[in-house]
Amino acid sequence: MALQSYIQKPASTLFTSDSSTDRDTSSPAPSADRADDSLNKPVEHDAVDPKEIPPELESIINVINAQQSRCYYEGHFVCLKDLDADGKPPADREWRDVYGQLVGTVFSIWESSELERAAAAAGTSASASASNSPVKPTYINIADASLRLIESLPASNGAPPITNVIALSTTFKNRFLLQFGSRSTMLLWSSALRLALFESVSLQEAYTGALLAGKGSKLNGIRLLLQETKFKHQDWVVVRFGAGMPWTRCWAVVTPAGYKKKKQNKIGRIDFFETKKAKQRKQQPLATISAAKAVYAVYPESSLLINNSSLLKIAGTIAVHDDSGKGAPRDGFIFVMPEIHPGVYGFETLIRFLIPTLDSFSLYGRPQRFNADKFDMRSIMFGLPDPPSTRYLDLADV
Repeated sequence: MALQSYIQKPASTLFTSDSSTDRDTSSPAPSADRADDSLNKPVEHDAVDPKEIPPELESIINVINAQQSRCYYEGHFVCLKDLDADGKPPADREWRDVYGQLVGTVFSIWESSELERAAAAAGTSASASASNSPVKPTYINIADASLRLIESLPASNGAPPITNVIALSTTFKNRFLLQFGSRSTMLLWSSALRLALFESVSLQEAYTGALLAGKGSKLNGIRLLLQETKFKHQDWVVVRFGAGMPWTRCWAVVTPAGYKKKKQNKIGRIDFFETKKAKQRKQQPLATISAAKAVYAVYPESSLLINNSSLLKIAGTIAVHDDSGKGAPRDGFIFVMPEIHPGVYGFETLIRFLIPTLDSFSLYGRPQRFNADKFDMRSIMFGLPDPPSTRYLDLADV
């Protein structure tokens, strides 16, 4: 499906032509036609006035809103807050019977005992009253989380091992252990969590593609900007080296692949310095991104904020250097906000930093033309569902 289905005006100067018309259409695309209605109950959310949405972004924003309201899975399990934000065990470290509901990337967890008391007072079942219960849940944002399946954990005092556990690590050093009654239930929850993460990231990438095609094509000098990056791109940015970390103002230097004919450098890099002064920048940078697997604009909380948003997320190999100038490269992510210049919209500042970054790491078809083929895993629009569907996959597919 061509990107033009998601924007009103085509942008042939930005994206490769769609090749899906030449494909064997007998192979099914990712779909949600087999959705289990019991797992996808509608969730109330603020309605968006169509007049507030830029026309070229309307379709993709509708899909983002649908994903944020999708209930991926819900049910009872046992939960342990294993580590606090500082990586230490909490004082009240004990397993609790809970009821969980995963909607979008928000994981809501209620104490089962409190739900049952509220349900008894209202004359309903505990699960039926969870979303509308006066009992306030614990909210966990899994947008930047990682999870690991653990078949068995040793128990204390000679008790049988604890089986069917998911370790869920979120912002800072928070970690939750989720224990389920059977392996099949653990796999269902694991699939739901992974699907929510996959759809969230995929939609941010698709939003970036729509933003580039809809607004990027109208920028002054866009043809020059779209030429392969040959020189370093440098600007002030504020950086967050991981979710929950403080923002730091840095001078960012985006170096393209093969800079100054160094052909051995097949990919570029991004260095972050405390200062823009060239002499001082000869010292060790604060951090370096040596490889990236995903770079995308982050959709703001409201469509009204799109024009002034310059927030990017970069996932890849990052080394954050300590005072001694050492820092081991690790897989992770950072948030970057290029500083907005007077009289320039945030989205323009974002695009002018985004394209050299994509060129440096050869992402989504760059440094040639952007790839918008939804059947190609390297595309910025990979797997995007056909309207009116709003889902990439079903739980059963995962």
